[in-house]
Amino acid sequence: MKAAVFKKKDEMAVIDVPDPIAAVGEVVLKVHNCGICGSDLHAVQYGLGMAPDTVMGHEFCGEIHSVGIDVNGFRVGDRVTSLPRTSCGVCDWCERDDSMHCAKQRSLGLGQLPGAYAEFVACTASSLLPLPANISSRAGALVEPLSVGLHGVKLASIEPGMGVVVMGAGPIGLSTLIWARAKGASAIVVSELAPGRTELAMKLGASAVVNPNENDPAAAVREITGRPPEVVFECIGVKSTLDSAIRMLGRHGRVVVIGVCMEADSIHPMSCVMKEAQINFALAYTRGEFQETINALSSGIIDATPMITDVINLDQVPDMFTALKRPGTRAKVMVEFAH
Repeated sequence: MKAAVFKKKDEMAVIDVPDPIAAVGEVVLKVHNCGICGSDLHAVQYGLGMAPDTVMGHEFCGEIHSVGIDVNGFRVGDRVTSLPRTSCGVCDWCERDDSMHCAKQRSLGLGQLPGAYAEFVACTASSLLPLPANISSRAGALVEPLSVGLHGVKLASIEPGMGVVVMGAGPIGLSTLIWARAKGASAIVVSELAPGRTELAMKLGASAVVNPNENDPAAAVREITGRPPEVVFECIGVKSTLDSAIRMLGRHGRVVVIGVCMEADSIHPMSCVMKEAQINFALAYTRGEFQETINALSSGIIDATPMITDVINLDQVPDMFTALKRPGTRAKVMVEFAH
């Protein structure tokens, strides 16, 4: 089969690799869609210990192509999405639905297990979640990034009427915006430089979008609510944005860090002390959050398809990785396979 793989730092390629075979407790999916994630871009930029020819891709959905031994509840043809990881299923972390911290956790698409920038991908059956018929396959591949946003919004403990700032209108910022709106925030100001993403953020429910080089996002929240932001979501992941988030925050507020900064950074602790600020860092999501996202997509509580700005085929993945290094207006790029 064809797959898009990591070759070396800053280089992707499309090559032929062996078709996966469903082991005990596994299924093989025929991939329908797989999104390009900022974590993928970081992994290719920095290497992160990935071996050459690592098949990447971890935001995906597809239909079951083959079923291994000891798989119950699923059959060939079922359309599903999957948590992009395996875990032991029995430790304390797994028992509390926090398998990201399982000592035996292994991730798909980032070097440990082959991912879904490929025609087929092997998954453990315990990681699968069925997709209702009214969720498109493109939306099914958005369940993973949407669940990242949901996890961050839950850490914020949003209450109806709150005013929040979302820093960045990339895929994770937009996912956070969608869930902040769904959970009752009354004023959601997005801080974003790119005009194309500004339009997307407004379409997805932002109260206002502010260019931080020209205006203060926190002031925009105060204009709507009469108060500084109770929550600031840092969804950019570059040096100095955490300090900017703290400076925007109101007293007793909370910063939730969802962006992944790959550099050492600094903050001014006294700013946090004087505000009695809380800072929470978000890593991923739980299976329960995957299911909540699926339920919300199916019921129409949320609609994330406007996030998809580009749909490409597998052969275009290497060039798209190069293009995504440059600032632009793209949000979610979706790799689509014939199905």
